[in-house]
Amino acid sequence: MPAPTHSPEFRRRRFLNWFPLGLAYAFLYMGRYSYIPAKSFMTALIDDQGLGTVGMVGAWTYGLSFLLNGPLTERLGGRFAMLVATAGSSAVNLVIGAILSMGWTDRFLATYCVLTAINMYFQSWAAIAIVKVNGSWFHVRERGAFGGIFGIMISSGLFLAYTVSPVVTKNLFGSAAEYYFLMPGALLMLFFAATFIFVHDTPEDAGLGPFDAGSSDEFDSGNKASVVRVLGKLLTHPVVLTIALIEFCTGVLRNGLMYWYPIWSREHSAFPALADWQGVGLFAAGVFGGLTAGFLSDRVFGSRRGPVAGLLYGVMIVLLGAMALAMSSLGGTTAQAVTIFAALVIGSFCVIGTHGVLSGTATADFGGKGATAMAVGIIDGFVYLGVGVQSAALGRITKHGWAYWPLFLIPFAVIGLLLALRIWNALPKRTGGH
Repeated sequence: MPAPTHSPEFRRRRFLNWFPLGLAYAFLYMGRYSYIPAKSFMTALIDDQGLGTVGMVGAWTYGLSFLLNGPLTERLGGRFAMLVATAGSSAVNLVIGAILSMGWTDRFLATYCVLTAINMYFQSWAAIAIVKVNGSWFHVRERGAFGGIFGIMISSGLFLAYTVSPVVTKNLFGSAAEYYFLMPGALLMLFFAATFIFVHDTPEDAGLGPFDAGSSDEFDSGNKASVVRVLGKLLTHPVVLTIALIEFCTGVLRNGLMYWYPIWSREHSAFPALADWQGVGLFAAGVFGGLTAGFLSDRVFGSRRGPVAGLLYGVMIVLLGAMALAMSSLGGTTAQAVTIFAALVIGSFCVIGTHGVLSGTATADFGGKGATAMAVGIIDGFVYLGVGVQSAALGRITKHGWAYWPLFLIPFAVIGLLLALRIWNALPKRTGGH
């Protein structure tokens, strides 16, 4: 199936559609992860194990929310879902900022866990929205490019959370931790408005006429299809289920690296200042990881997503092995600090690239018009079940020694590689009925 040729008008309108949507997603990531660098200002309120508890509660709420929000987005549309996400996450971040500003911090860990769960419920709408909308605007043969864009959105959000928030807060507000939450809260209000004004669910809604995106039509039975029936078909679809299991491993690896690196670096590294460069490193890794994965998927592997995931997981195994050696034999040295930072950046290149071609791209390929939102819900749900597992495990394991950190991650990289080999030749099925 060849990639379509678009008119300049279509390309302009598509840019106007995904660009504000992408920025909204980046600021949602900022509002999701700013609490990690904020921990240095909240050490009296949250310790490392508490941080792991917060991450676990948020991740599992996020993952389980897809069971409800996927079917709702299928009915209500991606634009509606993004409006819910930006409005809800904005409100929660502003409330957290207000609580810190007012000093209402008795039983803060419990309060923060509840508010994080609410925030992640709203955030789950956005992950579905971004793929649901763009699945209607990008053809299957050009979705590798969207996978690259998806990686840029994620890495931009991480850069905002890990670099922009600390720089702005430290230089303008001193040690006022509330601004880690007030800033994304205010910015998300702005992008609620931008989404409302500019975003349309489909090219047809934008006045451009119908557009066949070339996705699978296995689940496209119209609005009369039973949600339970479609979910059942997705959960028993061998490719969708395999992608979900790979993405479970991605969730463990992605947050297992990004979440815990700044804590290890600031508390145990011989070169703690490297943690200040995490946001820059993650931004570069995400941009190049997403673009590289998308290019390889569309241009080298004929829009197959499995080979890219397999190659990136193979690199992850090597990196984590090097990281384990550095933790055991280079303790307390600058060489160890640089090696772990390199593993963080290159590993993030791999996991963000994998996440882009699977959660950001393969969901639209195999879910198609009839079930993209539910496919995203299932697959991203598995990502955050993995995030919850690593949050619960590493918060406790690292108390017994940081040498266990990479050793815990290596088995998930091996499992992810083996699963990727199972979908090496998978492409979306077209029945010819649509």
